[in-house]
Amino acid sequence: MKFPLPAARLWALRLALLTAATCALPVMGNAQTDGSQAAPNSAITGELLYEILLGELNLRQGEPAAGFSLLLDAARKSNDVQLYDRAVEIALQARSGDGALMAARAWSQAWPQDRKANNQVLQILLALNQVTESLEPLKKELALAPDLERDAVISLIPRHYARVTDKKRATSVVTQALDPYLSQSSTAASAWTTLGRMRISSNDMDGALDAAKKGQSADAKAQGPVLLALELMGKKVSEAEALVTQALRRQEGTELAMSYVRVLIELERYTDASEQLQAITRKDPKLADAWLVLGSLQFEQGQDKLAEASLARYVALATQTPSDNSTRGLTQAQTRRATLLARQGKMSQARELIAKLPANNADEQRSRLLAEVQLLRDHSQWQAAFDLLAANSGDDIDLMYEQAMLAEKLHRIDEMEKLLRAVIAKNPSYYNAYNALGFSLADRNLRLPEAKQLIVKALTFAPDDPFITDSLGWVEFRLGNLTSALSYLQKAYKGRADAEIAAHLGEVLWRMKRQDEAIQIWREGLSTSPNNETLQETLQRLKPAL
Repeated sequence: MKFPLPAARLWALRLALLTAATCALPVMGNAQTDGSQAAPNSAITGELLYEILLGELNLRQGEPAAGFSLLLDAARKSNDVQLYDRAVEIALQARSGDGALMAARAWSQAWPQDRKANNQVLQILLALNQVTESLEPLKKELALAPDLERDAVISLIPRHYARVTDKKRATSVVTQALDPYLSQSSTAASAWTTLGRMRISSNDMDGALDAAKKGQSADAKAQGPVLLALELMGKKVSEAEALVTQALRRQEGTELAMSYVRVLIELERYTDASEQLQAITRKDPKLADAWLVLGSLQFEQGQDKLAEASLARYVALATQTPSDNSTRGLTQAQTRRATLLARQGKMSQARELIAKLPANNADEQRSRLLAEVQLLRDHSQWQAAFDLLAANSGDDIDLMYEQAMLAEKLHRIDEMEKLLRAVIAKNPSYYNAYNALGFSLADRNLRLPEAKQLIVKALTFAPDDPFITDSLGWVEFRLGNLTSALSYLQKAYKGRADAEIAAHLGEVLWRMKRQDEAIQIWREGLSTSPNNETLQETLQRLKPAL
């Protein structure tokens, strides 16, 4: 779409063009598929150059529609790929999906073997959620890919379709496009893997499992079908595990076995994960990450001696051969080893071990400080943890908040309130501080209107936070609004079945003479966290018959 320019500006532009005409015109050229460039016989004439410059001038002056129209017209006249590419870019920047699609299609029609042009058509169609129309460009994308790249192109298909809304239609389109490749020996494994992932996205787990089986049958050595089976395992498709274990028997290395371990841990099959890790460490005793995961599992299961040995082995290996992840791994391993020492009553040695953690920059120094504070908190050494933070928190509001929580543990309520108000003053959107202060007041049955106001303020920043909702329910209980309290606490418990929320919800139900429901909630809380302080205090005070 052309439009008139003010006369002075138009004459200035023409003068620039006349000046440029005395020099060699720049060759835009048409890029060749082999990376070479066309001979300098560009179709960019002086008239077209004027149109291009006019289009760019429109863009600079905030007229993207006019600029796009001029440049697309120039691209069609010159058949220049760079101009087509520029037209697509302009439309996308202007968020004109239809314009971008029109330019990309014109480009692809002019240059049918240009992979970038076709890929732009495909991506734009998917961005516009035109799933059915994406079939032909997807077929073309696969056909244009060189043989050595086709597997990689196939594997990227699920990512292309990840954002479309109609997953079943997307799976149908991909199935049609992949049909020729499902039976070719060179592409069958990757094609079945991609089809399996598309079926997962459309919630067809049986179909995905069938795809994994066919992919593995097509190429027993291919990784794709096994990774698909692992994904299905993670989604609790039990039959998929047989495919994984079959592949493990054929594997020389340990990478697949470690992936299997991660899925087992996600499924909370800790004993099976430990057995696999022990087999891995026997097979490759120098695989540091396996020792770290094994030691962490043993730590969580209370196998202290085994955990110490595994973690010590990791530390030795990670120190000998540092890697990008070794600093984080060393921090994790040494922190757990320190906890093991603290469990044996060797707190000074535990703190010494923490003190030796890497601290080469501010982030590492902060991580080391927090690790030591957590160690002290876990063993109820509130004063030592408070003093450590008091000496190191500075203006760090997160550390100030932690110090306030420790002040409450020490029953230094005035100091806690002072610290929390300082946090709020430094960052008025720090909602945890509002919630902590409001809940502390409510729990002590003090200044209840102010407590409610603080908690409501916290909820404006995090309206779905179950712990803040719990606080609001608790302050309503203190205010005597039992129906409102019950509603908030039920919502909080539904969002997070935490033992402390269970304690509060149970107490409200108890007060409302709904003892059976209260006992049921308390039992649930005890099953997940039997040593929770709030729950234990509630049960000792009310003495229900559990």
